[in-house]
Amino acid sequence: MARRDDDRLVGHAYDGIQEYDNPLPGWWVWIFVATIVFSAAYWGYYQLGPGPSVVAEYEAEARVASEQAAALAAKAGVQSDETIAAVARDAGAMAKAKEIFVARCTVCHGPQGQGLIGPNLTDDYWLHGGRPVEILKIITGGVVEKGMIPWKDMLSPQEIQALAAYIGTLRGSNPPNPKAPQGDRVAASGAGPAGR
Repeated sequence: MARRDDDRLVGHAYDGIQEYDNPLPGWWVWIFVATIVFSAAYWGYYQLGPGPSVVAEYEAEARVASEQAAALAAKAGVQSDETIAAVARDAGAMAKAKEIFVARCTVCHGPQGQGLIGPNLTDDYWLHGGRPVEILKIITGGVVEKGMIPWKDMLSPQEIQALAAYIGTLRGSNPPNPKAPQGDRVAASGAGPAGR
């Protein structure tokens, strides 16, 4: 009596093992065909058609991320060189900042910013960055290893911002007996006189 599977035998054997013809299920074959069709359509859309390239998608995502970061920064009150330079044009804020400078900063930086124990604030050489936002960061966090304390707990954010703007106005003022330049030369920007 013949077995039910005899009609599916391929007709040859290896090492005494007979091989059957077991076709794949129809649903599996159609999924396989669908993936081939989809991949051809996908390739055509993105390589030959109107689909955005990888670079275009990256640029779009980077633009969205940049806009979101700018919105968060504005919401959080993050400072920029431009916002600090704008404070430098406010005479009232500069008068208050000068009072703070005289009361708290002259011991190390001199009454005209010429530098004593601390560095000269009137030249183009800076140890920790001379852009307005870098000056603000230094005032806020201090430079403890150099002996400058952080002022964030003793001054309000507005006072620190005004003080950073005021220090920017000292740049290029050429006081008598300035301390020798220290650090790296930094191009003048935004917060000082005549656009410096």
